[in-house]
Amino acid sequence: MREVAVAFPNDETTAEIMASRLRAEGIRARVDRGLWGGYQVPLARGQLTVLVAEGDAQRAHEVLGTRALEERGSGLLLRVTITFLVLVLAFALVAVVLTVAR
Repeated sequence: MREVAVAFPNDETTAEIMASRLRAEGIRARVDRGLWGGYQVPLARGQLTVLVAEGDAQRAHEVLGTRALEERGSGLLLRVTITFLVLVLAFALVAVVLTVAR
Protein backbone atom coordinates (compact mmCIF):
# COMPACT_ATOMS: atom_id res chain seq x y z
CA MET A 1 0.00 0.00 0.00
CA ARG A 2 1.15 3.53 -0.75
CA GLU A 3 2.53 5.70 2.07
CA VAL A 4 1.49 9.29 2.65
CA ALA A 5 3.01 12.04 4.76
CA VAL A 6 1.03 13.09 7.82
CA ALA A 7 3.54 15.38 9.56
CA PHE A 8 6.72 17.35 8.85
CA PRO A 9 8.46 17.92 12.19
CA ASN A 10 11.62 20.02 12.47
CA ASP A 11 13.66 17.66 14.61
CA GLU A 12 14.22 13.95 14.98
CA THR A 13 12.96 13.76 18.55
CA THR A 14 9.58 15.23 17.62
CA ALA A 15 9.36 12.97 14.58
CA GLU A 16 10.00 9.87 16.66
CA ILE A 17 7.47 10.96 19.31
CA MET A 18 4.83 11.45 16.61
CA ALA A 19 5.56 8.06 15.04
CA SER A 20 5.52 6.43 18.48
CA ARG A 21 2.14 8.02 19.27
CA LEU A 22 0.73 6.64 16.02
CA ARG A 23 2.14 3.19 16.75
CA ALA A 24 0.50 3.27 20.19
CA GLU A 25 -2.82 3.82 18.40
CA GLY A 26 -2.19 0.79 16.19
CA ILE A 27 -1.11 2.77 13.12
CA ARG A 28 2.09 1.62 11.43
CA ALA A 29 4.28 4.68 11.05
CA ARG A 30 7.84 5.41 10.07
CA VAL A 31 10.10 8.45 9.96
CA ASP A 32 11.77 9.36 6.68
CA ARG A 33 14.88 11.38 7.42
CA GLY A 34 15.53 12.52 3.86
CA LEU A 35 18.90 14.24 3.78
CA TRP A 36 18.73 15.10 7.49
CA GLY A 37 21.17 12.39 8.54
CA GLY A 38 23.47 12.73 5.54
CA TYR A 39 26.91 14.23 5.73
CA GLN A 40 26.00 16.66 2.92
CA VAL A 41 23.44 18.49 5.08
CA PRO A 42 24.64 18.23 8.69
CA LEU A 43 22.36 20.94 10.14
CA ALA A 44 19.32 20.69 7.86
CA ARG A 45 15.94 21.29 9.41
CA GLY A 46 12.52 20.37 8.10
CA GLN A 47 13.77 17.34 6.18
CA LEU A 48 11.87 14.86 8.34
CA THR A 49 8.55 13.30 7.35
CA VAL A 50 6.25 10.98 9.31
CA LEU A 51 4.71 8.46 6.92
CA VAL A 52 1.75 6.08 7.29
CA ALA A 53 -0.19 3.79 4.97
CA GLU A 54 -2.67 5.67 2.80
CA GLY A 55 -5.61 3.91 4.43
CA ASP A 56 -4.53 5.09 7.89
CA ALA A 57 -3.87 8.70 6.93
CA GLN A 58 -7.19 10.17 8.10
CA ARG A 59 -6.97 8.50 11.49
CA ALA A 60 -3.30 9.52 11.82
CA HIS A 61 -4.22 13.16 11.17
CA GLU A 62 -6.87 12.92 13.89
CA VAL A 63 -4.39 11.42 16.38
CA LEU A 64 -1.68 13.99 15.63
CA GLY A 65 -4.01 16.95 15.13
CA THR A 66 -2.56 17.68 11.71
CA ARG A 67 -4.26 18.42 8.41
CA ALA A 68 -3.88 16.64 5.10
CA LEU A 69 -2.00 18.51 2.40
CA GLU A 70 -4.38 19.93 -0.15
CA GLU A 71 -4.06 18.21 -3.46
CA ARG A 72 -2.82 20.50 -6.15
CA GLY A 73 -4.54 20.81 -9.47
CA SER A 74 -2.88 20.29 -12.80
CA GLY A 75 -1.28 23.72 -12.70
CA LEU A 76 -2.88 24.74 -15.98
CA LEU A 77 -3.67 28.26 -14.75
CA LEU A 78 -0.10 28.71 -13.56
CA ARG A 79 1.30 27.55 -16.91
CA VAL A 80 -1.03 29.86 -18.85
CA THR A 81 -0.08 32.81 -16.62
CA ILE A 82 3.64 32.15 -17.03
CA THR A 83 3.27 31.81 -20.80
CA PHE A 84 1.34 35.09 -20.93
CA LEU A 85 4.00 36.89 -18.89
CA VAL A 86 6.81 35.53 -21.07
CA LEU A 87 4.99 36.72 -24.19
CA VAL A 88 4.41 40.17 -22.69
CA LEU A 89 8.09 40.44 -21.76
CA ALA A 90 9.15 39.30 -25.24
CA PHE A 91 6.83 41.88 -26.84
CA ALA A 92 8.20 44.61 -24.56
CA LEU A 93 11.78 43.63 -25.42
CA VAL A 94 11.01 43.80 -29.16
CA ALA A 95 9.34 47.18 -28.69
CA VAL A 96 12.39 48.55 -26.85
CA VAL A 97 14.78 47.24 -29.49
CA LEU A 98 12.71 48.75 -32.32
CA THR A 99 12.47 52.08 -30.48
CA VAL A 100 16.23 52.23 -29.90
CA ALA A 101 16.96 51.21 -33.51
CA ARG A 102 15.13 54.26 -34.92
